[in-house]
Amino acid sequence: MGLPKLVERPVEGSNFVFFGGSAGIGQAAALALAERGASVLIVARGEEEGEATVARALAAGAASADFLQADLSTLAGIMSTGASVRRWRPSLHGVVHSAITPLKAQTRTVDGLDLPFAVQYLSRALLNRLLLDSLVYSGDGRVVHIAGDVSGFIEVDLDDLQFNRRSWSFTRSVFGAHVLGALHVKEASRRWTHLPVCVAMSCVGNTKSKAMTHPGMPWWMRMMGAFGGPAHVSARNAVRLLTAVDVTGCRGTTLRSPSLFKPEPIERSDHDATRLWEITSGLMDSPVIPVR
Repeated sequence: MGLPKLVERPVEGSNFVFFGGSAGIGQAAALALAERGASVLIVARGEEEGEATVARALAAGAASADFLQADLSTLAGIMSTGASVRRWRPSLHGVVHSAITPLKAQTRTVDGLDLPFAVQYLSRALLNRLLLDSLVYSGDGRVVHIAGDVSGFIEVDLDDLQFNRRSWSFTRSVFGAHVLGALHVKEASRRWTHLPVCVAMSCVGNTKSKAMTHPGMPWWMRMMGAFGGPAHVSARNAVRLLTAVDVTGCRGTTLRSPSLFKPEPIERSDHDATRLWEITSGLMDSPVIPVR
């Protein structure tokens, strides 16, 4: 049984960006917007998969579809990607963040950052700031963070985000990055409350996707992926956040289950959200990123 249909805003010809959109949930969301006649930009590392997704989007009815090859693991790559997206379209009606990186052991980027921190938190936080003006320009910009439901059971140490003192674990690193994302959504929504931009989290459960079943994932993640649901089901709330006429009540919230369109407050510390924003600002080394 499907969810009751919400009244949708017209998105034909509108512009949407999907980071990690060449596979899985991001791809499913991109194709759903393509079917509605939107213009979509697929941002991913792999060119072959990216171009294949572009072809599928065009076949589905997209007004236009393009691929941008990007490395979201480095500060330079994030900056370059943001600039390229701004050149693609001056006005953005929606952004979906679903990029993740399979790994079993601690991996550091060329900037010395924990890899999930860089890809699953920092790239999202910085790109949101980089693209803020484009989202505002559309008059109704939507930003969706795809994440696991980490309400309550994962804590983060803002004094040791790169695991220099704590022992590293997959759970602390990957799910901790989702917690950081929740703090960002909370703080961005507070700071941008006067702007026509909605930032929210769409939580998903086990999903049968390339990332979940990748050989580079721990065995238990691969097992969860093997028995997971289809990506288009996990993408339902992301699509709804992008297309619903009114998402005022979704600002700064999390939708904890794809089977319900039920925005809930993010139960995380206001102090931690503000502090993380300041820490993130300290990582910025380019004047082109608006600190807002």
